[in-house]
Amino acid sequence: MTTPEPSDSFEPIPYDPVNPKRRLTSSERSSHRLQPYTRTSSTSGVVRNNSPSIGSGSFVSDNCGGQKEVKKLALKDLPQGERPAVKWARKRLVMDLLTTVVWPQNETDECRDAYLNEVLNQANSMFGTNVALTKELGILLTNPVSQFRNSLAEIAEKLVREFEIEPKDTTLSDEARKTYMQNRRLMLLDSSEANRWQYFLHGERVDGQNVTLLVFSNPIVEKIHINHLYGSPYTPLREQAFLKEITTTTLHMFSHVAAGVEYGIDKIVEDVIPSSTKKTWRFHGEIYASRQAYYMEAVTRALSLPIHKEALPARFLNLHHRGLHTLRTKLGLVGPEDPIYVPQTMQELTRPLYAGPSTSQPFLQSSSAVLPVPAQEEPYSYTSDLTAGGSSMAVHAHTSTTYYGPASDSQFGLYYCAPPDEDEGPQDPLNQGYSFY
Repeated sequence: MTTPEPSDSFEPIPYDPVNPKRRLTSSERSSHRLQPYTRTSSTSGVVRNNSPSIGSGSFVSDNCGGQKEVKKLALKDLPQGERPAVKWARKRLVMDLLTTVVWPQNETDECRDAYLNEVLNQANSMFGTNVALTKELGILLTNPVSQFRNSLAEIAEKLVREFEIEPKDTTLSDEARKTYMQNRRLMLLDSSEANRWQYFLHGERVDGQNVTLLVFSNPIVEKIHINHLYGSPYTPLREQAFLKEITTTTLHMFSHVAAGVEYGIDKIVEDVIPSSTKKTWRFHGEIYASRQAYYMEAVTRALSLPIHKEALPARFLNLHHRGLHTLRTKLGLVGPEDPIYVPQTMQELTRPLYAGPSTSQPFLQSSSAVLPVPAQEEPYSYTSDLTAGGSSMAVHAHTSTTYYGPASDSQFGLYYCAPPDEDEGPQDPLNQGYSFY
């Protein structure tokens, strides 16, 4: 199959009102999910984007090659009627980072414009506008994407210090301090089998006399994840319409944060390495776009293994619930009640027969077992003969809070106990006096 040559003209993909959440198909979006390449070994701390494209690597262009700067466009420069559509499109681009789009690499202008036009056409259809894409508008649309990544970089650089990257010994020389930090980074980023207990993305849980490895569930990474995706003022999840699209932690969310955490580790270490260029380390696509793709592939592979396909989604769901609590707190909303727990693994659906969670007596599901008499919702008491010897048992419904069915069914439900019929004569002692309908 041959790939057609890109034409000079662009035909936007129309927005379908019947399917408002429609994104590009796999073949259409293939150019946006570009192949990852190996991590660069540069240690200069300087990453420059040599392409004039506004979308190459990070949707941010450097003014290189002596090219003229593009005039900066602000929202206030747009007509009043176009601003809502542009605002929505800006948020949509950020939201796509969490659901459908990975950090693009080596992206052509045609591919970038196709994607921006798709989102802009969707906004035009929603708001009844006819905003056309220009280079200046393209920069305005994608600025929040860079801002969102910068927010992650700042949060990560602050919280990754909990990995104890810097030595506690203040008497170390500068050279010894640098050596310690470099070795510490190597250990944290080493994803080999032998180093799995020290890898920065994994956590652990003590279970009695054993320690369980929690794959892709490190508490420091999770703290950065929640602070950035749910607590940041730049998160699109503050919009209810976008929040509804997220029901758990997505692969895009996890890999996006994982790349940012790796940057934070690199930044702390690189800052102590002397550089002749005096440039600071940047969270840039030339290094970290491929890292996001790497982390997404790793989690996808883990989810295909039986040992992780239940436990890992359960932890991702729990992470999302904790994030929602943070989000509601930031918005000043009443904190949600704890969600009804739904078992996530097969082990949680079974228990030993004689080890009930709330009773010391075994419950035998046998035809010979005598069912306990349930309480009614109305307080009352009665006495009934159970044996020919005249012994009796008093049942007091008001001593229990157990409730079976609505009040209208309380006298005729499954557990209604009918008095004995005196005309029937002697009955089986096990069932005498009570029958269940």
